[in-house]
Amino acid sequence: MNRPLTDSLRFSSLFERLGVTPDRLVTFLTSAFFLVLLLFFLLYPVIDICRLSFLKEGKITFENYIAYFSNPRIFRSFTNSLYVSLLTMVITTVTAFFFAYGLTRTTMPGKGIFYTISTFPLIAPTIIQALALILLFGRNGLITRYLLGTSWNIYGATGIIVGEFLYCFPNALFILYTTLSAVDTRLDEAAQSLGASALKTFFKVTLPSAKYGIASAAALTFNLTITDFGIPVVIGGNYSVLATEIVSQVFGLQRFDLGATISVILLVPSIGAFAINYYLSRKSYALISGQARPFLQPSRPLKKWGFMIYCGIICLAILIVFVTVFFGAFVKTWPYDFSLTLKHFDFPSLGAHAPLWTDFWVSILPESSFRTMIAYKYAPIWTSLLVAIVVAVVGAFFTLIAGYLIEKKKPKGEQILYTLSVLPAAIPGVVMGLGYVLAFNKPYFFIYGTIWIIIINIIICNFTLGVLTSIANLKQIDKSIEEAAVSLGAGPISTFTQVVFPLSRVAFFSTATFFFMRAMTTISAVIFLISATIKLAAIEIIFLDVDGRTASANAMCTVVVAIVVAALLFMRFVTGRSALMGMVSSK
Repeated sequence: MNRPLTDSLRFSSLFERLGVTPDRLVTFLTSAFFLVLLLFFLLYPVIDICRLSFLKEGKITFENYIAYFSNPRIFRSFTNSLYVSLLTMVITTVTAFFFAYGLTRTTMPGKGIFYTISTFPLIAPTIIQALALILLFGRNGLITRYLLGTSWNIYGATGIIVGEFLYCFPNALFILYTTLSAVDTRLDEAAQSLGASALKTFFKVTLPSAKYGIASAAALTFNLTITDFGIPVVIGGNYSVLATEIVSQVFGLQRFDLGATISVILLVPSIGAFAINYYLSRKSYALISGQARPFLQPSRPLKKWGFMIYCGIICLAILIVFVTVFFGAFVKTWPYDFSLTLKHFDFPSLGAHAPLWTDFWVSILPESSFRTMIAYKYAPIWTSLLVAIVVAVVGAFFTLIAGYLIEKKKPKGEQILYTLSVLPAAIPGVVMGLGYVLAFNKPYFFIYGTIWIIIINIIICNFTLGVLTSIANLKQIDKSIEEAAVSLGAGPISTFTQVVFPLSRVAFFSTATFFFMRAMTTISAVIFLISATIKLAAIEIIFLDVDGRTASANAMCTVVVAIVVAALLFMRFVTGRSALMGMVSSK
């Protein structure tokens, strides 16, 4: 008999005597891989941040915290963050609730259009809101300076709150829309049939049935606002918040210890809001009725048209943001000369600092000035596109496997794996970025300073939604299908590749599109990881705006949005459904 085959049978016999089947072995090894991956790339950087904030010369000290809280200027970033986050939370939650109410509890026309427009902020970097507000309400804003003739401008807390509202609105709406859609409308009808007025029914029946969804949307909005960096850095002016103060301390003053201290302070409300949101989400699911009736009685004209006007105003505000930025990318000099031009798409060239993959464009394009622009001036775009493609494929594949392990295989330590998988949603991106600098800026970590650390960072930061989307999809796959495959002799790997993956194809592409969108638009998580040779389009938008090239920032933002929209259209072509809807179903 062949020697390798004899050894294989011997090992197989040994595993059988030990009670270890191939399925258990593969499950164990895969689970161990994900546990190590998340411990190393998630917890290790956070622990390094905590270590730097508390340790000095090998001794535990609170000097950094005393320095932060005793300095009124720096400590103001904490109170400022709480102020804008709480106010944004209230405004966004209330506004999104009535928007969701109009979509789910009235028969107003145009629901599909309103819902689609409300998702637009998800396809662009967060700073698109800030750029539009500056063009309209800045010191030289079209509305403030040239239409109203006032010296007032939107910089500071007001700009941050309005920008965060526009950014967080679709995230809060998704939760509230799902909640109100799943609560049985027959409860409202029963209350009204017993003589309750419409107003009393709203306060006594509708609001209590949606209370957990409302609180969950509020917690999510608070978390998104207090951890955001893009909007405050562009429109905040001298109004510092925790996220911008971290970057200021690290980049401006090289105070990594104080930056780490502020990061730990930011972690407290962020993790607290995440824990509340997670708890309330589970409570909300418990109230959802499987017998919910979607049928609605025709709404009264005043109610129907009132909500239509209300939703239309909000959608108009969202559209104005995009139209303003897109238009600002093509006009010669905003707001003095509105003649059209393409000069703002002629971005600064990286020249010798361009990454190696720009040589690909040089090799395939004929020699011309256009080739130079494509290769060297669009290098941040190509870098972001390359990162996004890798992140989309690897992120979707990894989260599908992780979700499969948690939902179907349930290995030992399943709860630990699940906890680590959802934990990234609680850690602010700017904290993770700084943690990667502190943890991996060492000679023996070859990934530091390369494109790979950016790819890993984005995958880990967005791991939560990918896993939750996969779990939600896998719950719909009957376990008997896998059992039938196993009974026919399929091994664990072939069962996954030939049975589970084909049934999860739509969820896989939806998750891949989500990862692609996040890689193209994320700012906070990668602000510390870029270099002279590795620049990303979303970060370049900030640098262009800081350099006073707002029109070029608008142009770069337009290109990013165009790429993301193309990815969404490709997703719809491949699967026949919207990637955004796949994301909504997992929230």
